[in-house]
Amino acid sequence: MERYDGFLFSKLRHIGSKSEGPDYFLQQFDYKELPVLKKVLPFQQDPELQKFIAGKVIIHGKMNSGGICYETIEDYSSALVERKENQLEVIVTPGSDVLWIDKMPPGSQRQQCMTLTLRVKWPYRSIWEGLCPTTQLYDFSIELKDKTIWRWSEGRVFAQVHTPVNIPGADWIDYTEVWVCNPDAIQDEGTYTVRSLFMASGQDVTENFEIKFAH
Repeated sequence: MERYDGFLFSKLRHIGSKSEGPDYFLQQFDYKELPVLKKVLPFQQDPELQKFIAGKVIIHGKMNSGGICYETIEDYSSALVERKENQLEVIVTPGSDVLWIDKMPPGSQRQQCMTLTLRVKWPYRSIWEGLCPTTQLYDFSIELKDKTIWRWSEGRVFAQVHTPVNIPGADWIDYTEVWVCNPDAIQDEGTYTVRSLFMASGQDVTENFEIKFAH
């Protein structure tokens, strides 16, 4: 039996016909959508799935050609609380507290960079074992006022195979990428947010930094 984490939602199919009914889907944390097979007739709502609609869930089940055949479903947030003692320590750090953007001369093709680091630690004398739904282990994004202006994974291709992740105890493991931005694309000074997601545990962390213009 495999584990699938994500956001559960439904779409109405065969609208206006006698077969009208919901289909269910799981949007995983890497934004891939997987069908979730219901255990009722096509025009009926699945009562077990319906309880968790529009929320983050953990589904245990098996994948076949049509989608996920679920065995059990649990609320993601509640499950995390229950498993808090087994959570990794995860932090994200921008390369600096302030990124100075050189706005002169305007219209040039110059680029500026900031290093982004996701740090993961298992604080026990054992090995933490997790599983990613694809070969993507993590993601980074830059946000301004809840709007994503850059995402590291956008445009990248990851193999659609389950990828085991083992984190040895005691030491930090760092995952580092670089945000390359064109100063002309940055329109506003202010507080920006770097967000990172560790796919194997579903943990989402953020840290703020400032962008200021150097004229």
